[in-house]
Amino acid sequence: MIKFFRRIRYDLIEKNKTGKYFKYAVGEIVLVVIGILIALSINNWNEERKKKGFMITNIKSISEDIKADLYDIKKVNKTLYNQIVAANNIIPIMESENRFIIDSLKFIMDFNSFTTTPIISERSNTWSFINSSGVVSEFPDSKLLKLLQDYYKNYNDIVINFTNSGNPAKLELRKLKYELFSDTEHRKFFPTNSPKAPSSKVYNSIFEDKRILPLCRFIGSTANYFEKSFNSVQDKGETVLDYINEKYN
Repeated sequence: MIKFFRRIRYDLIEKNKTGKYFKYAVGEIVLVVIGILIALSINNWNEERKKKGFMITNIKSISEDIKADLYDIKKVNKTLYNQIVAANNIIPIMESENRFIIDSLKFIMDFNSFTTTPIISERSNTWSFINSSGVVSEFPDSKLLKLLQDYYKNYNDIVINFTNSGNPAKLELRKLKYELFSDTEHRKFFPTNSPKAPSSKVYNSIFEDKRILPLCRFIGSTANYFEKSFNSVQDKGETVLDYINEKYN
């Protein structure tokens, strides 16, 4: 192709057709410019296609991250629900004058459930990568971006609050449990697959220690609060998953 255009130039020069040569030269320049523009356009299209593919991959990865989050939340909420039920059972007994226990095994198992400290593991997720790398500024879906920002802000706030204020009281009660009960009595109901009610000394120590009831009240109250909070986060996460499944499936 280059030899062909070169032959035309030589022919025009030899025949002293300066005007036509000038027009030909301009035309050749135009063709070169058009070729460059086409090449740039193709390159830009390829780059946009790569960016779009990269972002869709990240969106699908975010979807998997949120599924893992919701799995953790469901496990935490199961524990919190059990603690709410336990609080409704044992706190009225502890607050009553006669402290009459109908089912001594259920009472001690409910009390022991207050010492369970569910943990939501911190994971390095795709959303963190997108934000730290600045790619979020190129996010192609403004609606999904808003849903994700709302979800992750809510999720992070609740997890931090839960870790800092929800679990410490349970850890404190766990330490008290080992302080108040002998190891022999404690092993009757934990850890074992066939729990038995301990001696009356265990129940008396629960009722007589003034630190126990306030901690149980706090744990029951925070369990109720955080269960509702995590349910809200779960709803937002499911909304994000529904949107991704509908638009990017």
